[in-house]
Amino acid sequence: MRVLMIVMALSMILSAAGIAGDMCPCENDLFVSCPGMRVSVCPRGGFERIDEGCGTGIDYIEVFIRDCSHVGIAGIPQTDFWMNACDQAHELCLCVEAFVADSLTGSNGRTTFSGKIAAGGCIPSGGIFVSCQGKTILDEATCTVPVCLDVIIVSPDINADCFVNLSDLSFFGQSYNKQVGDAGYDTCCDYNDDGFCNLSDFSFLGEHYQHECF
Repeated sequence: MRVLMIVMALSMILSAAGIAGDMCPCENDLFVSCPGMRVSVCPRGGFERIDEGCGTGIDYIEVFIRDCSHVGIAGIPQTDFWMNACDQAHELCLCVEAFVADSLTGSNGRTTFSGKIAAGGCIPSGGIFVSCQGKTILDEATCTVPVCLDVIIVSPDINADCFVNLSDLSFFGQSYNKQVGDAGYDTCCDYNDDGFCNLSDFSFLGEHYQHECF
């Protein structure tokens, strides 16, 4: 009886303090600031920032993390998040702390992502999902399907092995000097998204050559 009373008292204290429970996969919100965001990434985390993904310099991905009572969870660490391709055919190679939030979640469970992503691979279509503390954010209506953001990811690490090397150069060569509509053109090799795979893209690849995860 005494133990039960202590548990009840602690529950009342936590409730009064507004401390939320565990993250509930179907009670969250996930947004991207602009449709068709496109971000160039590198295993070393040294390429384009998310806030440059639509060319404005102020772009972001936004999440609201809540418990099963729809209460925002504050204080979730910046490194407790994960992302990858909704279509597993385009799965990324993600480095340690590949996807880091801008801040701890606030009192309403909100945080944003506007920095760089440390990863290799390409997501040309299908979008990305986001997980928090090992739980993927799911569509509220079904509670079975991940929320997929309209985000395209490209990387000099074309074969997604977390290392930019000769094998990637070989893939790039197959698309070199081609443009949208040409046979062999690969959007995964068009890092500046101008519709051409040319010398400027080769220059980007060269800047990140031999880059791998720290």
